[in-house]
Amino acid sequence: MFGKKKKTLFRVIIGIWVVLWLFFLVREDKDDQYGDMMRLFKAGRPDKYRLVLGPELYDLLVLCKESMPLGSTYKLSGFEKFSIHEVRARYFLWSLVSVDKDPDYVIYFKSDPKTLPGYERCGGSAAFGSLYRKIRR
Repeated sequence: MFGKKKKTLFRVIIGIWVVLWLFFLVREDKDDQYGDMMRLFKAGRPDKYRLVLGPELYDLLVLCKESMPLGSTYKLSGFEKFSIHEVRARYFLWSLVSVDKDPDYVIYFKSDPKTLPGYERCGGSAAFGSLYRKIRR
């Protein structure tokens, strides 16, 4: 008795699931989401990071990761506090230490102070951001 009800319930659930997925696949593709998913699926690891972070932030973070030795401290500037870009940048730079006072490096995203007392510019561009290194005396 219970076996027949379980089979019927299972078929109903699978049927609803198939109908929902057909609806999602046939419906209008908003904001090229399926294209983005396919690009993300086919891309290698660096290209996946570039797609998720955006090209400007990715290029800046790669520059920072290549320029900053392990054990360095850094401060992020130009990010909205606790924005997704700030969180992603901290995640990408996870082996380095983020500090608020007296960092070895200062990272500016989409802003550039032109001069920063006690620091020298060591990479980046005004278009996407800059990296400043503390001047050692």
